[in-house]
Amino acid sequence: MIKNKKSFIIGSLLLLSFAVCFVVIMSPIFGNGRNGLNYADDMFNSFSKASSNFISETAEVAQSQQGIHISLDLKASSPEEAERWGKLYTNAGAAVTIQDSSLSINGDFGKILNAVVIDSESMYNNDGEAVEKRYGYAAREATNDWNNSLKKIDKELKASSMFKESATLTRVVQKALEPGYNYYGVEAKKVSENKAILSFLLIFYLLYTVWYGFGLFHFCEGFGISTSKSHK
Repeated sequence: MIKNKKSFIIGSLLLLSFAVCFVVIMSPIFGNGRNGLNYADDMFNSFSKASSNFISETAEVAQSQQGIHISLDLKASSPEEAERWGKLYTNAGAAVTIQDSSLSINGDFGKILNAVVIDSESMYNNDGEAVEKRYGYAAREATNDWNNSLKKIDKELKASSMFKESATLTRVVQKALEPGYNYYGVEAKKVSENKAILSFLLIFYLLYTVWYGFGLFHFCEGFGISTSKSHK
């Protein structure tokens, strides 16, 4: 039973308009079949990408490791994966021997890291075609192969007490390989050049949250449901 008609009407209008706005937001009308959430997510990913370019930094790190020789044995999950890994390290200038799912890699640690940085830069710049030309298969798969094989190398480095080299490898993976893979296909946008749209998204999110809260508050108040601090 309605006890406060004014609050009920205000709450109903707020909740109804909120629902209409929600339907619009969830409709695929924001370009390329995206709804409002997809659009906002893509926009924030673009802003995030623009502030995650550490390629030049990691290139210097890789350069500092040149002259350090590594010789390790890796175990892939299948002969096919071992063959793909072999292409990566051969392109990096290492001598690679493959036996079923096992690889023996002998090469310059710095040159291997440099190859990782080069591929990461191509991926970061959305140039997957360059990576595909180097290895003859899909860019994302090649980048994932780098990640999987480098995990094995990191384990071997630690087992050989090469902790400095392990830390360097981790840095290259986190600062170059992972951003290259995660942001592949995303257009980088600077916040300084998109202040208006960023401000709108943040302000709208705040207002939209308050909008629902006030609507629910007035709607419940219309039925006499309210919260108050009891006094003894």
